Amino acid sequence: MPAIELLRELNSGLWRPFRAAYRARDAAAFLALHTLDLIRASGTNGTVHGLSEYAAQVEPWFAGLAARNDAVDITFRFTERVATVALASERGVYRIVVEPVGGDRLTFHGRFHTFARKVGEAWRIAVDYDTTDAGVVTAATFEAAAAIDDVERFAK
Repeated sequence: MPAIELLRELNSGLWRPFRAAYRARDAAAFLALHTLDLIRASGTNGTVHGLSEYAAQVEPWFAGLAARNDAVDITFRFTERVATVALASERGVYRIVVEPVGGDRLTFHGRFHTFARKVGEAWRIAVDYDTTDAGVVTAATFEAAAAIDDVERFAK
């Protein structure tokens, strides 16, 4: 399969559902996009753990956002995308926007590096590393990276 088609498949099978689950604050749908043997690392917090520990963080956070009716969104832009029919390594930057009811909009930027694998017919994140690198990743850094649909940039 050509690289462009693989990246489009990753977009539709992983990245778009990731964003949709995040926006919906749907922890079950979000966590289902990860492998059961997930390795999740945070450079910001200096932690590394598995899926159950990650779920213990994600579930109450999404539940709190939903209970307060706060909106949340995540957007990805890419600096590197390498994929085969069964494996992918992708790096880039993200922007998280939280809009609390009655509060000021909060925007966070960070860097990520994920490794995904095909499980059956579905793409799943097997390794997920991110860091906020305070002051390093800015709105300008985010805009300079490739948009999700700019797959031609990574075709080899």
